[in-house]
Amino acid sequence: MQPKEIHQQIPPQTTPQQMKTIIFIENLDQGISEDYLYRKFKEVGEIQSLKITKDKTTQKSKGQAFITFAHPDSAEEARKKFNNQVFIRNIIRVKQYFNYHNADKKANIFINNLSEDADILELEQEFSRFGTVLSVDIHRDSQGKQLNYGYVQFEKKEDADNLIKRIMNHPMTHKGKLLKLESFKAQSERKVESSSIYLRAFAKPLQQNYFEKEKVVRAIEHGWSLIIKDYFTKHGFQIKDCFVKIDQHTRQPWTMISFETSEQAKYHLDICELSRTHPCINSGAHHALELINKHGPPVNSDASQAFSVAEITQAFKEMAQDHNDTFKGESENFFYNMVYSKNLNPDDRLILVQNIKDDVTKEQILDFLSRFGKVIRLTIRKTKNPRFQVQQCFVHYQTMEDSKRARSEIYDDKNEEISKIKKQIFKDGHVIMNILLSKAMRKEFKEIKKQSQSIFQNPGGRQLLQPPFAGNLQMMPPQMPFPPGQNGMRQIPPRGGRGGPFTMVRPQGIRPPPMNNKPFQPPPNKVVTSQTFIQEFSDYTLIQNRMEEFLKIPQSDQRNVLGNLLFQKVFEVVKDKESTKKVVGMLIDPSQFEIGDILNMFEDSQELQTYIDDGLALIKEETQK
Repeated sequence: MQPKEIHQQIPPQTTPQQMKTIIFIENLDQGISEDYLYRKFKEVGEIQSLKITKDKTTQKSKGQAFITFAHPDSAEEARKKFNNQVFIRNIIRVKQYFNYHNADKKANIFINNLSEDADILELEQEFSRFGTVLSVDIHRDSQGKQLNYGYVQFEKKEDADNLIKRIMNHPMTHKGKLLKLESFKAQSERKVESSSIYLRAFAKPLQQNYFEKEKVVRAIEHGWSLIIKDYFTKHGFQIKDCFVKIDQHTRQPWTMISFETSEQAKYHLDICELSRTHPCINSGAHHALELINKHGPPVNSDASQAFSVAEITQAFKEMAQDHNDTFKGESENFFYNMVYSKNLNPDDRLILVQNIKDDVTKEQILDFLSRFGKVIRLTIRKTKNPRFQVQQCFVHYQTMEDSKRARSEIYDDKNEEISKIKKQIFKDGHVIMNILLSKAMRKEFKEIKKQSQSIFQNPGGRQLLQPPFAGNLQMMPPQMPFPPGQNGMRQIPPRGGRGGPFTMVRPQGIRPPPMNNKPFQPPPNKVVTSQTFIQEFSDYTLIQNRMEEFLKIPQSDQRNVLGNLLFQKVFEVVKDKESTKKVVGMLIDPSQFEIGDILNMFEDSQELQTYIDDGLALIKEETQK
């Protein structure tokens, strides 16, 4: 009979000592029950809890289980006895349980060049000479076969660092293979060295009459491959592989060329950057036909020839007489890149341009951005939020120099012609242009930004401030005469739920002074007040044009001015004065946002909308409590 605790979940917080009593089992057969596992594993020691994980929807086993023993020795014995054993039909894997979320990522080491029969327990014993090892893991493929790499997680970063230092002078081997160890790096920090380059649209589109003939297309792809290989061979470069295909949509060729080293790949990429082409793709149909005659046609998977030379000779001779001969390698939209992981490596030529007026056409944007360099591709999109009717576009420049020039000259306000066009295309004449980060970097940056600027995740339980400004707009709230929590203002203490939300501040029976709609004229020899600056910087364009002066005024007055201008924008979305006051109070709270962050809200409507939505959600949550 099983103990009552057998169905308990693993505690969310486990100490390193507790983790030594827990094992994690993978690759269980669907037919295995908790009773079955209990009968098997009780042989090695007293079991405190056991749980097979199940799909929430189907309630079927995921093939994984956790078992907690009373003593660490029992967990160790279970790993030795049952790992790689057959349970019903599957070979199971038994590991020490490890909570990766609580571990120090800097104490993690990547292991490479493991042998096929690498033993986790032996590796753990070896690494334990350098410190407390929390986990050793060897990765496997989808069929369960052990791969040649894995990770070792130490308890302390110092132990991991000492191991890395030691192997510089004393290499480590396992099962006859020299291990390669390196410190853990976050995905976006990993330097991905590529030895392949990607050339796209490097020739004019193939004429339709050739494109419709399957064997001619195959011959052209093969001919291009032979031309590229022949060029590099003649110039002393050894390439591993060259793959050429004709794009089904553009009818233009693209190729991926793999070199022996990343340095060779970078060298040839620099040639593309300087000349906007590459000599390996400048040839002719006659030369292609000569190489096909010399090396013969390619073969299909069944060992038959893809085409005969006689079948494609006439088409190649016609191409050679045509000024649009595809093998000349002439193209208006030639594009090149290193073959990197799209998730890790951003392309500095791909730029996100924002704040485009809603009525501006794609042709107008393309014409303007083409002033700075060769545009390969431009995609335009509407902003997702209908409240902010602006557009954004993704523009891909051909070279790095084109991109750099665009990002520099587009902000040159001394160029009257460019400034005039910017006012026609961009809202308030203000362009927002940024390099488009890779997927992993965008995710990481979003998390960092959320942690540093979030208006609803604040462990200190900060106050929801009322903006102390009195603008000249009819809808503007008057200046709040009392600081939060004093003289009639009641603070609601922070409650649970979202990790200490803002403390809501609510007025109790205070009648605000009447709005003064007359322009404020400061009396002579009197100290200048916030109202003076609000009057002086009554529009965001005035701040943009006089930014140096604006930043010289006291920061508290800067916040009041920006709060005055934000009120109009927020009210257009919220449509309620009280809620608007509370949201703006969050946005100008010095404990939440720097002045530069607030200025960015005027330039990035999507970011502002996000903060408004978060603020409204917080207000709603506090109201419901």
